[in-house]
Amino acid sequence: MLSALRVFEVAATHGSFTRAAHALELTQSAVSQQMRNLEQRLGYALFVRLARGLALTPKGQQLYHAVSEALRGIQVTVDRLATDAREIQLSCLPSFALQWLMPRLASLHRQHPQVSLRTKATFDVIDARIMAEEGLDIAIRYDDGDYPQLPCRVLMQEYLVPVATPQYLARHRGLAQGDFDTDVVLLHDSSPWAGAAAFVEWSSWAAMHQPALLDRIAGPEFNLASLAIAAAVNHQGVAMGRMALVQDELERGVLVDFSGKRLLSPARYVAVTGPAGSPHATEFLDWLQAECDAYCAWRDRRYGPACGA
Repeated sequence: MLSALRVFEVAATHGSFTRAAHALELTQSAVSQQMRNLEQRLGYALFVRLARGLALTPKGQQLYHAVSEALRGIQVTVDRLATDAREIQLSCLPSFALQWLMPRLASLHRQHPQVSLRTKATFDVIDARIMAEEGLDIAIRYDDGDYPQLPCRVLMQEYLVPVATPQYLARHRGLAQGDFDTDVVLLHDSSPWAGAAAFVEWSSWAAMHQPALLDRIAGPEFNLASLAIAAAVNHQGVAMGRMALVQDELERGVLVDFSGKRLLSPARYVAVTGPAGSPHATEFLDWLQAECDAYCAWRDRRYGPACGA
């Protein structure tokens, strides 16, 4: 009977067996037969056959309202369950995902066990077309936050700080006094954000704190910040660390903030969202913002604000 009631609801909505058959991809005779069988089973007429269509009998009208309301309720439940089960599609910078986000995901799962996250590590340029084509709910980027066609929120500011291992500092003792001798190797993220100038992070820091370095700023380049950090951890030189990415190494003493001079980065971490975010995407963003706020408060208590902050 459920199948017949669905056909009845469509026929009543369209006022025509022919139009109902087209909507349901059935033949007109199949629709007519199902309605005759339903009326026989119920024991009363549902339609008055007119020259130009159908009209509902009083009982047919009552049944139509009941069936329509029930079908709408079923559809709402189906849509809600589909939304609840849907994973959040997240595009995240590889270095940020590895160094900062991943260690905090256990907290997300404890606080929001219903949130399912599918993370894709990429630094592709994000726009409305890519968000739609890849089905992305959220993209986390490190840049100037200029996304005129998409909702975008600033998650947190970043501080730049030169870092090296204790072993590297032991071989270049002048670094602790700010002496970057010619043997010091500067390690670079080759493209910290789309359209960034060459050596922009080191150049920005040097312009504020070590102008003499600007004439010899070049050095080995890596296409991921985490690779430049790994090179520094392996005593290959001095990396321009982003505090969020080198926090763990600083706390463990693997890397050292030897200058004590930090700079507010020209870029910041932003969350770009699709035009129609799911409820779980909003939950994730709210959790992420709280984590960023807590980290920034801890960072400033622990290390103090950066120049320009």
